[in-house]
Amino acid sequence: MNNEIGHASKNSESDPLEATAVKNYSTKRLLRFAFPSLVGVLLFLTPFIIDGKFTVIIAYLISSLNAYFKAYMLPISLMLTITSAVLSVIVPMTPLLEKSKNRFIQLFNPGAIWILIRVLGAISIIMIYLNIGPEWIWDRKTGGVMLLDVAPVLLILYFLSAIFLPLLTNYGLMEFIGTLLNKRFKRIFNLPGFAAVDALASWLSASSVGMILTIQQYRTGLYTKREAAMITTNFSVVSIAFAYVMLSFIKLEHLFIQWYISVVITGIICAIIVPKLPPLKKIPNDVFTNAPVTPRDEINIDGNPFKFALRKGIERADCAPSIWTQLKDGIHTASDVAITVFPTLMLIGVGGLALIEYTNVIQFLSIPLIPLLNLLQLPEASLAATAILSGVIEILMPSILGAHIESELTRFVVAGVAINEIIFLSEVAIILIRANIGLNLLNLLAIWCLRLLIALPILTLLGNIFVP
Repeated sequence: MNNEIGHASKNSESDPLEATAVKNYSTKRLLRFAFPSLVGVLLFLTPFIIDGKFTVIIAYLISSLNAYFKAYMLPISLMLTITSAVLSVIVPMTPLLEKSKNRFIQLFNPGAIWILIRVLGAISIIMIYLNIGPEWIWDRKTGGVMLLDVAPVLLILYFLSAIFLPLLTNYGLMEFIGTLLNKRFKRIFNLPGFAAVDALASWLSASSVGMILTIQQYRTGLYTKREAAMITTNFSVVSIAFAYVMLSFIKLEHLFIQWYISVVITGIICAIIVPKLPPLKKIPNDVFTNAPVTPRDEINIDGNPFKFALRKGIERADCAPSIWTQLKDGIHTASDVAITVFPTLMLIGVGGLALIEYTNVIQFLSIPLIPLLNLLQLPEASLAATAILSGVIEILMPSILGAHIESELTRFVVAGVAINEIIFLSEVAIILIRANIGLNLLNLLAIWCLRLLIALPILTLLGNIFVP
């Protein structure tokens, strides 16, 4: 995608007429770009007053569907997890199914490790539902939280995101905005201008999506190792929809707009400062050894920047698959996430909550944070410190634990810090370590700490402004 941007800029230099070619685009092509992008912006990015509160439509949909289907979500969660575990055992043992090219059947042929995770996830859910086995698994404060409180909301989130997020990512909106931000992005973040597109992919879709895209671009030679590490650890935040779910757990939905503005401001400041410090600063600025010859040309805008950006958006929209294909892709993606990530999240979530409820490990490790939180005059510093530190295990943990904090200001800060920490062991850390972009576990923990130390005072300041 970025290669095309580089090539297009060369072509526009060689052909003066191409810079104004946007004038000749048909109404159909313009609408194919503009209409889905506008709907995506209205769904995900435009604040509305609904029931007397500022919110965005996707957040309202998640809340409404969760309320409507709440009675059915527990049996659905049980059925989904148990059925996927059983099928994941059957499919690899059945030659006809194991060799099938149907991508939905192949969802149940993930490899030995993931089969084990799915089976263990299903067993843990059965134990929680029936209250059997060790108490630390099925306790209402551990497994009960994950099965009864987290599972229903996440399943709805997975399917809504998979169906509607392509409106932001598949019809040229990212290319349009990324091209317009090209020079500013390079000047502010010291990254190639075309990295703005990857950053938006991370910010508007999902952290893992943005990371995988950036890693792929690094392996084609588009980024150096340091650039790839900078992008993945500073722009790969969770999606807006997931951010709303996190805020709903901590019971601050009525402050979603103010809170998300604070998260964005904090994220931008972190992305400016953290890459200038070790360990990111010390990562070699090397290109991937086996990368194919890929031009690293900047976006060279010839003529009107808006017209050039519009052309890039329209060209991306031209490549978008049909609505039916996207619907099938969305259902496939949501199913993949639900049957793969959900059991993993259950296992890590139950283990993490049990560690907090049945041991003093997290509380002990969080003690150094308490003086800093007291210095910032955040109420309930001890509870907040434990909630914040738990984010290194799983990104939902701070919101789950933070729900017990009475102070709205402290909850506002805890949820915002959780989003901006970016790195958590249950998913992101594994992806980045396996990517071989100069990041090991110690590097990631150091970056996590840096982002925490920068985010805390900024979010506390903004919280004091926005929280009544």
